[in-house]
Amino acid sequence: MKKLESIESTGFLAVILGGNRGAYGLAQAFYEEYGIKSIVVSPYQTGPILHSMIIDYYSQSNIMNIEQLMSTFQQIEADFPNSKKLLFGSDDCYVELLINKREQFSNQWIVPYVEKETYEQVTDKSRFYDLCHQIGVPYPRTSIVKKAEQTFSLTFPVIIKPAQTPDFQILSFEGKQKVYICYDMQEASENISLIYQNGYQGELIVQEYIQGDDQSLGIVTAYVAKKDRKLKLVSFANVLVDDPTPSAIGNSLAGIVRKEPALMESIIKIVEASDFYGFATFDVKYDSDRGKYVFFELNGRLGSSNYYVTSAGNNVAKYYVDDFLLNQSIEGTNNEKEVLYTVLPKKLLLHMISNKEDKQKIKTFYQNKQVVRLLYASYEHHLKRKTYLMASALNYYKKLLLFPSLERKFLSNQEKHVFKSNLAQRLVKQTDTDSLFHKHNL
Repeated sequence: MKKLESIESTGFLAVILGGNRGAYGLAQAFYEEYGIKSIVVSPYQTGPILHSMIIDYYSQSNIMNIEQLMSTFQQIEADFPNSKKLLFGSDDCYVELLINKREQFSNQWIVPYVEKETYEQVTDKSRFYDLCHQIGVPYPRTSIVKKAEQTFSLTFPVIIKPAQTPDFQILSFEGKQKVYICYDMQEASENISLIYQNGYQGELIVQEYIQGDDQSLGIVTAYVAKKDRKLKLVSFANVLVDDPTPSAIGNSLAGIVRKEPALMESIIKIVEASDFYGFATFDVKYDSDRGKYVFFELNGRLGSSNYYVTSAGNNVAKYYVDDFLLNQSIEGTNNEKEVLYTVLPKKLLLHMISNKEDKQKIKTFYQNKQVVRLLYASYEHHLKRKTYLMASALNYYKKLLLFPSLERKFLSNQEKHVFKSNLAQRLVKQTDTDSLFHKHNL
């Protein structure tokens, strides 16, 4: 186990807003590279950070309230007066807050994110698709819907999602989902009305549904150095199982880290056209009709499964420290170990994979000890933490059985449409037969 160093001995610490799995993964990176605890500021101690030996917790009931947040920051400054603070957001709304308010922080604080205009250009989905169109990066066929004009022309089924994610994240209402899959205009209109009636004011993305199971999905984590705006790292994870719950679709539960050269050209185009720097996370999916990956979005931060990058040999904390704190030149790398990452128990993971070749590949990763259980760090020994993780693992059985994936929903709905179509044809034939009998008085 790595020796736990004092923050004073390194001269810096990481302060992370939000306590999700991504926050813990980032804290792991700082501990494993520098031997220090990270500070997590959150309304309550969520499961991923609960009883962790690598985290100091500061309670903040409303992180989005800048006055309350500044009060917490002042306390952190008083507790660690001689340390530089690298300040992170574990979710889009927190990152946007830090970018918008960075001028209010003292010179002790370093916000390792791009300027507001660049951030909005790449993370606002409608503007991101405009950029992709201009530079020739593939993305799904898309229509933009506004509150005043809720019309579009796309073949069903379609996916509906907010263009401005942070504005949608802060809302809470019954029926809220991260994305909505709709099979006809009535269903689409109802969901669009639901979103706008509950306070969302921005644009909505209406998009063709790209068919394919979870294994068609991918996560790309890229790093662009602030100093020279050059791409230094591209780390790809081929998703095996995606979270199917309505509020968490798009969060990977298991995947394989491997190289994927087919994505490099598009990533380079986006980086060169946007003046982006820092870590970016792209959601992609392989479209079998096009024969290539399509891009869904760019998140201007590390994703919830970011520890996969560190576990494959590229510690994300070191990129931040070298670039933003030490102002050092960063060398590009393509070194990456193949690893399997998962939050699921082995039996459940194998159960969720239908392809025999993929099952065998997963078993080989276990046999070769190339498996990383996210949140299950070997240095975490607290009994209550272990109890939580055990309960969480069991809960995934319930979650994966209770909620179908988007692809399962799509296939199920297709079957329903085929059944209804066949039934309608039978009724038409029956009506014609009845008319024939009636015509001839039979």
